Amino acid sequence: MSFLKDLNPVQQDAVKALNGPVMIIAGAGSGKTRVLTYRVAYLVSCGVPPYQILALTFTNKAANEMKERIVRLVGQKASEVWMGTFHSMFARILRKEAPLLGYDRSFTIYDSDDSHSAVRRCMERIGLSTQQMTAQAVCSRISGAKNQLIPPSQYAQLASDFLDEKIGLVYGEYVKLLHRSNAMDFDDLLVKPIELFQKHPDILKKYHHRFKFLLVDEFQDTNRAQYEVVKLLSKEHQNICVVGDDAQSIYAFRGADIRNILDFANDYPASQTFRLEQNYRSTKNILAIADCLIKFNVDQLKKDLWTDNPMGEPARLLDCSDDRDEGHQILAAIQDEVAAEQRGLKDFAVLYRTNAQSRSLEDVFRRNGVPYIIVGGIRFYERKEIKDVLAYLRVIFHQ
Repeated sequence: MSFLKDLNPVQQDAVKALNGPVMIIAGAGSGKTRVLTYRVAYLVSCGVPPYQILALTFTNKAANEMKERIVRLVGQKASEVWMGTFHSMFARILRKEAPLLGYDRSFTIYDSDDSHSAVRRCMERIGLSTQQMTAQAVCSRISGAKNQLIPPSQYAQLASDFLDEKIGLVYGEYVKLLHRSNAMDFDDLLVKPIELFQKHPDILKKYHHRFKFLLVDEFQDTNRAQYEVVKLLSKEHQNICVVGDDAQSIYAFRGADIRNILDFANDYPASQTFRLEQNYRSTKNILAIADCLIKFNVDQLKKDLWTDNPMGEPARLLDCSDDRDEGHQILAAIQDEVAAEQRGLKDFAVLYRTNAQSRSLEDVFRRNGVPYIIVGGIRFYERKEIKDVLAYLRVIFHQ
């Protein structure tokens, strides 16, 4: 299979270890997506029917891009691979099996607005005022419970105060309301398949026969429900391959459970572990800084990242008092570089973690007449909600 020559030796070993549980610890910039893509292509090349492969990703964009690459590697037959997000793949299963859970196949999938509205009605019925807690906050609690596979009855038992007890009652009413409405929320797309497989072993056996190879991307960001559902599906053949990096787990606030990747070897004693440690993206200086920080993590899977890339320029650390000071210091650094090196503003990019962080940067650029472009988002003052607020303020000001 000539396409394997594109991989380094460790990547090739990870791709070719097809049978039994496999954990691929993929450091940042180590070619994780490539290994996952080539592993699926290798399975198909070895004669595994594409429809027997289930690959779970965290975004539809990632799934579509990987599928396109797999088709380029091994041909159009690879398009039959089941590849997509957890929610989209298990929604497909639920559409077929919903009657076994008391739902029509045409059940509605509630988005966040639908869920907030439903929870608000349940709060009114229970007597929980939105002044005590917003519907959005209650939804968040219920979502967290579902992701941890805690049903309403258990939630009530674990309640630590009066408010928690009320939320438990709302949770129970919400579950009943969803069922009466022939609806599932986003979390149910993970919880209901577990219920389906546990109540109907024959259906689980059917999907054991269907999916003989499972692959899970970004495993460090899976929650308990996601872990349990893939554990059920891989129970018979044990051909489960998970790819992730404990050091890149950033979604605990969404319910991600780092124990899933840390405990994988314990839950699958026969598993093989491959460490992708060559970084292709960063300079030696950047890698050294990252390593200095990561080594202080209390619980971690050991790996030693290295790179053949050049040393690169030393990184600068800015100590900022607040977000406004950060904006001013970033602008000053850009202006210094422009003055010293005769670089243009178009030569600079500012990266930030969340869209909310753009405001302080935009404010300082606007006040200093520095043109800028927001990539992949909307300027803070052009967002609909901000324009609405500003319009109200103008009306008030001119009255």
